[in-house]
Amino acid sequence: MVDRRHQRKYYGNSFIHIILIAMIFVTVSHANDSSKMEKNAMVCAEFLTCQKCARHVFCSWSLDLQKCLVTPPTLGNLTVNIEAHCPQFSVPKKSVLRDELFSYTVVVSNDQNNFVKFLQDRTITCHLDEEKLPGYVLNDEIKCDTKRLAAQRNKRFKALMIYHYYITIDDGIILRYNNESDNYFVYYDHECDSTSRDDECVTCAWNEYGYKNYYKRCSVRNRCVGQYEYYARWHANNYTAVMAAGDADGGVRLECPEAEILSVDPMTAPWLGGTTVRFTVVNHRVMAEGKEVSVTVAGRECTEPKMWPMQDDKRVTGISCTMMPAAVTDRRRNHEGPVRVQYTGDQPKVTVTSALVVGLVDPVIADMSPRCGPATGGTMLRIAGRYLDAGTTLRVSVGDYANCEPVALYPDLLLCVTGPAVVAGPTAARINVVFDGQLSKYVGDGSVVFTYAAVPALDAGQSLQGIASGGTAVQLRGRHFSCLRYAMLYVHHGERLHYTSCRLVNDTLAVCRAPKLPYGHVDSAASLKYGLRVQDPEYHEMDLSPPRDPHGYSLHPDPVLVDFVTDGRTVTINGRDLDRGYRWQDDLTVRFRGSGGGCDVTFTDHRRIVCVPSNPSAADLDAVPGVIVTIGDTFAYVVKRKADGRNRGRNSGPPENVVTGVKIVCLIAIAIACIAVYRTKAKHRAGATAAAAAAAACNNSNTTITTDHTSVASSVGYRIN
Repeated sequence: MVDRRHQRKYYGNSFIHIILIAMIFVTVSHANDSSKMEKNAMVCAEFLTCQKCARHVFCSWSLDLQKCLVTPPTLGNLTVNIEAHCPQFSVPKKSVLRDELFSYTVVVSNDQNNFVKFLQDRTITCHLDEEKLPGYVLNDEIKCDTKRLAAQRNKRFKALMIYHYYITIDDGIILRYNNESDNYFVYYDHECDSTSRDDECVTCAWNEYGYKNYYKRCSVRNRCVGQYEYYARWHANNYTAVMAAGDADGGVRLECPEAEILSVDPMTAPWLGGTTVRFTVVNHRVMAEGKEVSVTVAGRECTEPKMWPMQDDKRVTGISCTMMPAAVTDRRRNHEGPVRVQYTGDQPKVTVTSALVVGLVDPVIADMSPRCGPATGGTMLRIAGRYLDAGTTLRVSVGDYANCEPVALYPDLLLCVTGPAVVAGPTAARINVVFDGQLSKYVGDGSVVFTYAAVPALDAGQSLQGIASGGTAVQLRGRHFSCLRYAMLYVHHGERLHYTSCRLVNDTLAVCRAPKLPYGHVDSAASLKYGLRVQDPEYHEMDLSPPRDPHGYSLHPDPVLVDFVTDGRTVTINGRDLDRGYRWQDDLTVRFRGSGGGCDVTFTDHRRIVCVPSNPSAADLDAVPGVIVTIGDTFAYVVKRKADGRNRGRNSGPPENVVTGVKIVCLIAIAIACIAVYRTKAKHRAGATAAAAAAAACNNSNTTITTDHTSVASSVGYRIN
């Protein structure tokens, strides 16, 4: 029977646990949501224009606050979360002449949220540097009251001044433009062609680290004002001016398409230096006019910069310089950094920095193939490693004997073709790779060598042999084998060539396998022609024939195994042809059937194989039912213990005593047959003699009663009619 009180207590505790878990889950979820919202709010606040804000799904642009906020659950009429719905602002007139009444005007377009209507009920204030002017809304334009600017001159340059203009809503909310340069206009103290005012000029406006920056520089070739340079910085949030222009070192790092580094080559360089780096810069000619130019690559000085104009774009200049070797205090081998071009002269000092970075690396050359080739050259070497494309120049050499001309280069692979060796005969040397004339590396740190090898050849006077089943080891001696890719033994037999594989042991030895060949008595008397088919490192095949070899390849029949006997210490296997066509030291193995133990061969001759157990203490030779004899890779046979009157082996002949007995029986049978034939012939001769005597008697009787004519006819067998 169930205790109801305990049951109620259990359910009560379970309910409390569920409530606690739910509360914890809600708290954690709320904390996660709060953390996520705070993170998104921090990210959204960094975007100061509607376009940059609205392209992020969790951010929306508030038109009335001119801020980027986390997207609210419901969007009001003055909230934009689609980039295409952002209103567009443009300033049609960005310059004014001396004594001209100037009205700063901002045109509003793509107004899908009726932002202009919202502005009609707001206070509009125009800010000209430190001066405030009233503003108002007219149709789709925001206008500022007109103002006559007095003539001002910059002592360093011709008459040209740049003013900072911006608009606030309700005297506190800054109207954020799409283009930062719309906050600036230029004052001229003389008439000049408006179409050529910005010729040979660089204009940059960008936001960086909470600051709003503006830079303008014109060349002496500008027909309106000539050479001019201006830089100013404001706080991005409230547009208050910053007196210190530039970074801590007095430099200004430009970030704009009109002064940027477009390309850099190479992207990796050996850390030791010496690399020639090439890059392109937009408007470098304008920036460098009247200033000193210096370049650094990944923090390393790049000397002797050379410039040339690019043919496809006159605004772009190509520059090359050579990286200095690493200083004693700078031994870093793997780090990266951008390309920086610095223009130094009258303040400010200006720097253009590449978005691309150059890595200073320590190349690794791990391995190479092939390891040898002909002395005439022409071998394609494949050198593997890391950072092999570092730098701009590469030299590969085979010791002091030859060069290897690079034909292809990848980060992890270098291909080059060897030249002819300057020395005769086989020569081995380390492969050396030099990057940009400074950093020298060896393949495998010098452990890998390349050999200029001579033409391979077979030695004369070799005597090769094998059994009919094949599979036994055949050793071929020669020279210059180490440069071969693979080799195959071939033997002429009848109308066919029989091939078997070989293992190239070293420069002078190849171990092959004997081919399986049909055996006939003629094969044992005549030697067969043989040779070695090889392939060089360039995959070219050639046949090597032994010179002046009278022995050739001798083919022997398979051994005949009959039986075995044992004296308790050794095992003797009986048979025929047990020591021909192979080397027992290389090919012959004997194992005990059942136990699997080995029997070490100590002696062989034509009729016997003698072996002793590998483990005498564990071998009971009297209990061994049979031994397994293996010769080479293909011949294996089970030999049983000798038993009187029983033949052993499917491929063996009868025992010798049986053969002798059969021979004696055959001789006796032949003798009896001869005697029987002789006696039969003797009887036939005796019968023939008696018949001849009777015939003679008859003939004599007939002669007396017949005429002479009849007697002659009967004696020669003629028929009388």
